[in-house]
Amino acid sequence: MAIKVIVVGMGSRGSDWSRELQAAPAYKLVACVDSNEEILKRVSGNGFRAVPRFTNLQAALEQTNCDAVIVATSVDSHVAPCELALTHGLPVLVEKPFALTLDEAKGLVSLAAQRSTPLLVAQNYRYMRAFRTARRVIAEGLLGRIGMVVCQYYRVPQAMAASLARVENSALWGAGVHHLDALRYILDKPATRILAHKFSMPWGTLLPGASMSAMLSFGDETTAIYSLTYESSGHQFFERGQEFYLRFVGERATLHVFQRWLMLCANGKLPRLIKRGKRIVTEERVLLDQFEGAVLHGAEPDSSGKDNLQTMAIVEACLRSAANGNSVNPQELLNGKL
Repeated sequence: MAIKVIVVGMGSRGSDWSRELQAAPAYKLVACVDSNEEILKRVSGNGFRAVPRFTNLQAALEQTNCDAVIVATSVDSHVAPCELALTHGLPVLVEKPFALTLDEAKGLVSLAAQRSTPLLVAQNYRYMRAFRTARRVIAEGLLGRIGMVVCQYYRVPQAMAASLARVENSALWGAGVHHLDALRYILDKPATRILAHKFSMPWGTLLPGASMSAMLSFGDETTAIYSLTYESSGHQFFERGQEFYLRFVGERATLHVFQRWLMLCANGKLPRLIKRGKRIVTEERVLLDQFEGAVLHGAEPDSSGKDNLQTMAIVEACLRSAANGNSVNPQELLNGKL
C-alpha cells in the first residue's frame, strides 16, 4: 500500500514535494497544510484540488489517516511541526536546515530515536549529478590526497526568498548549508576547525550575514576556503542569477566544477571533461526512495537527521566563529565541549 503523506508548508518547496509525491507510486498525498489561507487557495488551482487542505498540522493529523509528514515550511519554522509529527510517532522528511541551532537539531534527533521513528533532512544538493560525480572521482583516488578546496557562490539579492530575507545570516541558511553539507559529503571527512566572517556589503539592504567567508579544515590535511554572497551583480541573466565554482586541488590532479561542468586536470596531462551521467531521477526522488526504505523497511537513510548533525555543527561553528573571531571545532560542539 502507498505511504500516505501530509505536506506542511505549501510554498515553492512544498509544491515541489507534492508534485514529486504524486509522481511516485510508493506515495499518496493525503493533505496539504499551510497557515496562509491565500497560499492554500492557490494550491487548489495547482493540481491538488482534490487534496484536503488545513491551516495547521494538528487539525490535519486529527482528520487525516497518514503514515508520514514532509515539513517544507519557512526556514525559521521547521522545529515545531517536526516535533508534533515525531511525537505522534510519524516519520518526518524535513527541508534543510532542520533547525536553526545545533541544540534544537539534537533535540529532534533525540526525539526521533526515542520514538524509533525515521527523521530525514532534505539535503538534495549532495545528490546533484555534479556533486555525486565529484564524490566518485575523489573516492576512486584520481586526485590522490586533497590539500585544498576552493568554493565560491554568488547570487543577486533579488533572488532571495522572503522567508530568508527576514533572517539574519541569510546566506548561510539559504545556500551555505547546502554547500557545506555537500563539501563534507564529497570529501567524506568530518570538519575539525572553522574560522568564519560574516558581513553585508556597505551598500546592501539585507540583514547582517547576507555575505560570508570561512576557512575550514577537514581531517588533518584538507583546507577549504569558502565564500558566498547574496549581494553580487553581473549574472542576473545567467543561471537564474547564480554563479558557482568549486576546485579540489589534489596531489595527482585538480578537479574543477563550474556550475554543472567538471574538468579533471591530471598532473602532466591535458584537461579532460568528466561526464556527470544521465539524470535518471530527481534529487528529491532520491530522498523519497530513502524515506520509503526507512518507513517500510527500517533502512538507515543516507541523509538522516543524525548524519545531518555534522552539517548543523559546521553551521553553528561558522556562526560562533563569526561572532567571536575565534576558530571553532565542530566536533567539540557535537560532544558538548564548547
